[in-house]
Amino acid sequence: MNNTKLTLSALAVAAILGLSGCSDAGASNETAKAEAVARIPVATQVVTLGEITSSFKTTATLEARAEADVTSKANGIVESVLVEEGDYVEAGQLLAHIRDAEYRIQVAQAKADLNSIQQELKRVKDMAERDMISADAYDKLRFQADMLKAKYDMAALNLAETEIRAPISGYIATRYVKPGNLVRQYEQQKLFHIVALDQLQGNVYLPERELQHVRVGQTAQLHLSALPNQVVDAQVERISPVVDTSSGTFKVVLNVPNQQAQLKAGMFAHVDLNYATSKNTVTVPRYAVQSLDNQHSVFTVDSEGVAHKVDVQIGFEDEHRLEVIGGLRAGEAIVVSGQANLKDAALVEVIRVDDQPVNEQPDAAHPVAAASEQQ
Repeated sequence: MNNTKLTLSALAVAAILGLSGCSDAGASNETAKAEAVARIPVATQVVTLGEITSSFKTTATLEARAEADVTSKANGIVESVLVEEGDYVEAGQLLAHIRDAEYRIQVAQAKADLNSIQQELKRVKDMAERDMISADAYDKLRFQADMLKAKYDMAALNLAETEIRAPISGYIATRYVKPGNLVRQYEQQKLFHIVALDQLQGNVYLPERELQHVRVGQTAQLHLSALPNQVVDAQVERISPVVDTSSGTFKVVLNVPNQQAQLKAGMFAHVDLNYATSKNTVTVPRYAVQSLDNQHSVFTVDSEGVAHKVDVQIGFEDEHRLEVIGGLRAGEAIVVSGQANLKDAALVEVIRVDDQPVNEQPDAAHPVAAASEQQ
């Protein structure tokens, strides 16, 4: 009877110990599983030193540096037009011709009158030198000769003005005149419009707060709708010294070289005006930085897989990157995908070291984004 009781007691203790061991093993497995689930999948990128340029984005319409409306300086009928729209002309090149028969007659008449008075003046001068005529009579004749010389010069000038010539080198943008048209001297009626395309300019208007950053000689890049795969370099040439009170902006003139005449006046351009460039500085992808109320932060990951929220100071910015001037060093690993689910000291699992270009935003197709959504 006693042996039976001892046996039953031993079995009971063994059962209790067995159940306790199973309970401890199950709890240990649950803890390990909980720790595994708690790690948040992220992608990281190693911080490196690079170069970044601060710029201001605006728009501009290209204009010809030099352009001219050609008008007539003589009255008459247009006999011939020698150029058409799109033609390139040199300064002084003949563009059109006005009927000049009347002007030639006026020149011939003025020339004859001048020759006559000059011969008379020569004869009187010889007499004046021999005191055969008064000095007063000689001076009056000399003054009359000067007047006829001026009349002849004016007639010759009017004759020359019947030849319509280009005042500048450039392209004929518009031809207004046709053969047979009557044109009048110094009227606003335009005969041609010429634009010089070798040097263009872009006028941009910046907010007054940018006045402190802009300097003559700074560079700019132009992205033109007509040339989507080409970037055109320009340079700040002039800065207006006044701010427009109605708009709060000031004018900046960009010099745009166009030696190949590929660009045309009137083209629309998006402008990146570069203020300055920082070299050998820490840069990070823009999407890796979290910003709230002008406070900026990133998440770094240590060797133990722990994420740390780090406040950073931002310097220059461009379209895809930010310069970090405080709070981060080159060589540190920062979270570039999955940081939306992170808190300071969170456990993370690095499932990808991101080496993609900084102008590519992570999306749901990446395994980190998909894993984060499942979390």
